[in-house]
Amino acid sequence: MGAQPQNLQGWRSYAGGIDDRGAPLPADDDLSSVLSNVCADARPATRKKIANSLETRAFLEIGLLLLHDDLLDHRGPDLLADRDAGTRLFAGLSQARLIERAEQEDVALERPKLLTVGMFRDRWRYKSRYTEDLIAYLMRPALLARKLRVMRGALEALPPDITLTDLIREMSRATLAATLEDPLWSLQTIVWVGLPNHPRVKTFLKTNYEQLLTNWAELYQQVAQRYGLELRPGYTWLDVAEMLNAVTDGARMRAKGMGSVAALSTGDNVVVGAIRAMLPALFTNAEAALVEGARPR
Repeated sequence: MGAQPQNLQGWRSYAGGIDDRGAPLPADDDLSSVLSNVCADARPATRKKIANSLETRAFLEIGLLLLHDDLLDHRGPDLLADRDAGTRLFAGLSQARLIERAEQEDVALERPKLLTVGMFRDRWRYKSRYTEDLIAYLMRPALLARKLRVMRGALEALPPDITLTDLIREMSRATLAATLEDPLWSLQTIVWVGLPNHPRVKTFLKTNYEQLLTNWAELYQQVAQRYGLELRPGYTWLDVAEMLNAVTDGARMRAKGMGSVAALSTGDNVVVGAIRAMLPALFTNAEAALVEGARPR
């Protein structure tokens, strides 16, 4: 027996950009600049309208849900099904299956959003073009912007007199949770690992990584100023972001494979321990700040 299907209405809100506080994605989440294949031959104004239509988003959100079912909930082939040979990355995304999955939601709605094969073909002539736009939708920068907004909110919610050590603990926990508990992050990881040479995957990955590092560099600079930490000569804030991001990425991969974030003998998780060990090499007065339990100035 497979896993129970996701709540489709909730998933579509989530994949479409509603965060855990019910806040939508930024208003500049314009899909016409993200999707290159939807209504590719239409006039620019028409293409923009259709790209941002509820139906286009619905087709893409349901496609991500099917990937979730096929890849994240996949437990291996069904040995009782003669034709089940296991999973392939996009093999299950047929037009018929998309429509069938959408109909499961329509039954529970007062005003069903009917999706048809004709609507699909009006947008994408071939499945391969839909798949390309689905990749772009999954990797689009607006999802990263949502995650960064949540992280900044978590930092702002911490007590104003929190010690540096406790801030490191809380932020590492929130940072890991923001990805490890996020099925879209898992799907993004599967796609970029499974398609490392795909041009659009490489482009989106580079754009998102640069945006991520820039934002983390700004955040780390704000934290350092808050605690009076002085960056050592020769290092930049982007260096700090690169190093701490590398540690966090390694912890994420280990956690996905082993089921939990590695813990040290001190009781802290490996990210907290690594950051505490690295800070004296990056900041001239970090050791004293950690030992003395420095608080914000």
